[in-house]
Amino acid sequence: MNRKQIIGSYTAKGGFQNEINIADKFNNYQKDKDASDWLRLMGYDPLKIENLKAIGLPVRISKKKAIELGATEEKIEETLKYKKADIQLQMDIEIDSIIYRENISLKKANKSANFNQIDKRPVGTYQMMWNFNDSIKETLMKFTGEIKPTSKEGVSLRDKRRWYLDELPKPKVDELLGFFEDNKVLIFSDILRGRGAFAAEWFLITRFDQKAQSADWLLANTNDVINYYSKGKVEVSKRGGLNLCKLRAQRKGGTPDPTSLQFKISPLDIFNI
Repeated sequence: MNRKQIIGSYTAKGGFQNEINIADKFNNYQKDKDASDWLRLMGYDPLKIENLKAIGLPVRISKKKAIELGATEEKIEETLKYKKADIQLQMDIEIDSIIYRENISLKKANKSANFNQIDKRPVGTYQMMWNFNDSIKETLMKFTGEIKPTSKEGVSLRDKRRWYLDELPKPKVDELLGFFEDNKVLIFSDILRGRGAFAAEWFLITRFDQKAQSADWLLANTNDVINYYSKGKVEVSKRGGLNLCKLRAQRKGGTPDPTSLQFKISPLDIFNI
C-alpha cells in the first residue's frame, strides 16, 4: 500500500461545493460512504459513534461561540488568532463518555487552477508571532511595499511600489533566509496547522475535473502535509520572490490590504505525497 492510499485517496462522484456541503456529509455519515471512509481514516469506527455533529467554522468567530466550541478562556485570543480549521467534528463514542473533537482544514482546486492562499497578515503581525528582529521586519516591509521606495530609489526598480528580494542588499536577504531556515518548524506549523482549539489536524483536499464533472478527494494528516511542504530550499525565486520550500511568500497586492505578506500553496500537490 503506497503513501497516498494510507492517507486516503478515492474517487468521489460529483464535487464538494463548500464547508456546509462537507459538514452535511459528515452529519449523514451513517449513509454517506465518503464520510464513513473519512472517519475510518481518522481512526474512528463509525459503528461505535453514538452521536456526531459537524460544524462549519466561519472565518470570524465570537469569543462566546469559541468557548462553546471548546476553546479555553485562558487561550481564547490565541485560538482566534491562529484558527486554521474550517470544520469541527464533535463525537460521542460508545466505550466512554468523552467528547472527541477533530478539526479539518478544507482545500479545493480545479486541475486547471491549482493555487490557494494559506495565510495572510501584515508583516508586523508575523513579527509578533515569530519574534524576528527589526532588520528582518524592514526587509519584509520593503518586499511587500509597506515601506515604499522614494521616487529616486524607484527609478531603478522593476516595481516602483516595492522591492523584490534580488534588488535588496545581499546581507539583508541572507539574514531573512537564515531566519526562515532556522525556524521552519514553527513557521510551517503556524501557517498550515495553527494553534489552539481550532488548529487543523487534518486536510481534506478535493480535486475537481470540470470536463468530466467529477472529483476525487484526499484526507491527509496535517503532520504529513507539513512534512511535504517543508521539503526543499529556503531561497529567493528566479523572479525575486521568496520560496519557503514548497510554500510561496508574496506581496498580497490588490485590496483591501495590498502590503500584507501572504503565503500560498498548490493544494493538489499533496496528491503526490
